[in-house]
Amino acid sequence: MFRPQIQKTQVLVTMALISTCLLYFVSNSKTYINNFNIDKKHLAVNIMKKSIDIINYDNEISPYDVYRTGLIGKKNSDITTIQSTDDSFLESKIATTSPNFSAFVIDLFEESNLQQGDTIAITMTGSFPGANIAVLSACKAMEIYPIIISSVGASSWGANNINQSWLDIENKLNENNIFNYMSIASSIGGENDLGENLTDKGIEIIEDIIGKYDINFINEVNLQKNILKKINLFGDLNKFAAFVNIGGNASSLGQGKGKNYIRGGVINPILKDDISEIFYLNENNDNFLKEFKKSISYNFLNNDIPLINIKNINLLLKDYGIEYLLNPDLNQIKKGKLYYDIEKFNLVTIWFALIISILMSLSVGIYSHYEIRKKMKEDEIDSII
Repeated sequence: MFRPQIQKTQVLVTMALISTCLLYFVSNSKTYINNFNIDKKHLAVNIMKKSIDIINYDNEISPYDVYRTGLIGKKNSDITTIQSTDDSFLESKIATTSPNFSAFVIDLFEESNLQQGDTIAITMTGSFPGANIAVLSACKAMEIYPIIISSVGASSWGANNINQSWLDIENKLNENNIFNYMSIASSIGGENDLGENLTDKGIEIIEDIIGKYDINFINEVNLQKNILKKINLFGDLNKFAAFVNIGGNASSLGQGKGKNYIRGGVINPILKDDISEIFYLNENNDNFLKEFKKSISYNFLNNDIPLINIKNINLLLKDYGIEYLLNPDLNQIKKGKLYYDIEKFNLVTIWFALIISILMSLSVGIYSHYEIRKKMKEDEIDSII
């Protein structure tokens, strides 16, 4: 019995299988849409990678240093201000050493409406050398000029190697022409920004470190005088487009444990007295706010200058939906949500599948039509005979 191709079971099964495969590819296709500031992010990442290459060239690499940056220090040393055994504490230090963190800083700068040519004030800490470099890399990528005041003391796994303090790292990067801006001043850091939780030996070591560089040594009789000295060194606050704080320095965020609960990210001046917008906790926030109002951060907010607070790293990354930076297995350079949005279905794949389906149906249909016509002609000849 004659049956054209389009009626044959083998042909129909083959067409069904091909259609199923095409449907699978279409349903699993994705479209990658680059972020509008991706070029700046790529530039910042490249700058941070160069910085890391210089730092880790002749530096001891900690076994915890996942990205082999030379920026993860010891659990404890003479200049360690806070010693922690919390895994999430180490996790946050590692996350900031990834070059991807500089791309995140670009987002924070963009959220704060920073523009090329702006001047920003920065307080840095030895606790997060990776975050420090990420911020400087973002500044260079966006052509933003930073005025920096640092503190040398560092918590566990920060820049707490005595011969590799934050000021030493900063100087090394300037000597190698990665950056051309140094801290204008430095304090000891630690409790009350005066190293009250350090030994006398630790304080002496920090004093010697700061003494190596031609910068102001901020070491007043109490925390409030340290804060006032730093504000005076920054000068007219109105010349700044933003204030960036890195870490938990008491001068920057206020005295006491309240600074541990201040939200990370961008805090706009209009929210400076809104407790729920500033602190993660809801209890004792009134007391926390009183101390916060004495800080450098509040002084900037009170002058209508936004605060970019790079602290509580784990919560900060989760708040911005990029917690994948906390997972070294997922944290691939220049990959992920920081660089592009992913939408379901890819238009090219859809058109490809549609064209293949149409061509497949047409080819089988045309060939079947040819077979039918050929068979009809044969039947006509047979009937005449």
